[in-house]
Amino acid sequence: MVHSVKLFAEYIRDGRLKFTHKIKEPITYQDPCNVSRSGGLADDARYIMSHIAEDFREMQPHGNDNYCCSGGGGAIPMGPPFKKRRIEAGKVKADQIKATGAKIVICPCHNCYDQCKDLSKEYDLGVKIMSFKEIFEEIMYIPEELKAKEEEEAAEE
Repeated sequence: MVHSVKLFAEYIRDGRLKFTHKIKEPITYQDPCNVSRSGGLADDARYIMSHIAEDFREMQPHGNDNYCCSGGGGAIPMGPPFKKRRIEAGKVKADQIKATGAKIVICPCHNCYDQCKDLSKEYDLGVKIMSFKEIFEEIMYIPEELKAKEEEEAAEE
């Protein structure tokens, strides 16, 4: 099993994943506990960010020292009875995100993704939470021979 962060970094290094441009909006990266500290993928994540972000803003602290979002370890699936506790515990993450001035937060962990969405709403952060995959959909280079026929036909009209 290979985490997507590791796979995406490998694909970029190998030239199998290319981009047409970098995201211009200020963007930050949420280091998930299970991806960065436990998985050792903080450097791979920054490698990806260097290829997709024109204005990458690190959280402080970041990487292996980044604060937990408070949404992992089963907190998200425990549902409404634990939401208040999760949101209160996540305030440190909300403050950390806000301090970057970023407009986009990349979250490669679905628990972090859901938690950061809730934090953005609760603390009025005004950020868009996205996965690498969602960003790639916007900026990925697709060779002509690999484009869907519908796109080619629409382009001809």
